[in-house]
Amino acid sequence: MQVGQEWQFEGRPADPDPTLIIVRIEEMPTLGEVVHVSVRGVRINNPRVAGGFSDNLPHMPFSRAAIQRSVTKLVHDSVALPSYEAGYEQWKKAHGGVFTISVREALDFAERAIH
Repeated sequence: MQVGQEWQFEGRPADPDPTLIIVRIEEMPTLGEVVHVSVRGVRINNPRVAGGFSDNLPHMPFSRAAIQRSVTKLVHDSVALPSYEAGYEQWKKAHGGVFTISVREALDFAERAIH
């Protein structure tokens, strides 16, 4: 797994064509290796945006094992990175954790958190 790779992953029934892009990989003293991803091609209920749905989540932090369990196929080996920095900085400032569950499960969690 490398920064810039785009992978398909097993989405939820509502997710039309889910992919993730690895935007950053770093070693954190208390968390171990963190794989930061930007998720696209999803349908997240979000009353805060026009239309009521988000089709992407710019920043989600995962353990490497969680990403490895989630991805199904490498789509592109090198793509332009989407803007994830704002979410990353917010996560870093909050001393956030990482998801150790699948990306699919994390999407359900994120959807519940938005409401």
